[in-house]
Amino acid sequence: MGSFPTGVCVVASAGASDPAGMTLNSFTSVSLEPLLIAVAFADGTRTGIAVAESGTFSVSVLAADQRDIAVAFARAGADFREDLVTRDGARFWVPGSVANLHCSVAETVQAGDHQLVLGHVEEFRGHPKPPLVFHSGRFKEMHDGGTEFADDFFLERFGW
Repeated sequence: MGSFPTGVCVVASAGASDPAGMTLNSFTSVSLEPLLIAVAFADGTRTGIAVAESGTFSVSVLAADQRDIAVAFARAGADFREDLVTRDGARFWVPGSVANLHCSVAETVQAGDHQLVLGHVEEFRGHPKPPLVFHSGRFKEMHDGGTEFADDFFLERFGW
């Protein structure tokens, strides 16, 4: 699965006890009307449990210069890094990220050894900057080079 490049996000929630957060790349847009996204948590993760308890979660799409934050939230069992987020009640934001979404849980589906959580986006903040990308087990930066070829190719080939 590592051959598919993905964005890198931090998902955070405040469960019945302490806040929890983790780095993940299992994030996708699902629907525009209503605005829904999906995230997946391995069974038993503190963040997945917090999301189930609270019914809400926040997603911060990390910027290219936020590798250290991705690593800090990727360590299994590590304490929640409150110094790396801004909290407003149940909302958590990673300052300087590309996008921030606050969601309410719309539906949860057991999918193998993961919980697939559909979130209804209640609030969105976007910031135009290059995202952090993960591909083949490494962080990468997305550059603008080559986009004209791709755009021209699809325009000519498919009329887009």
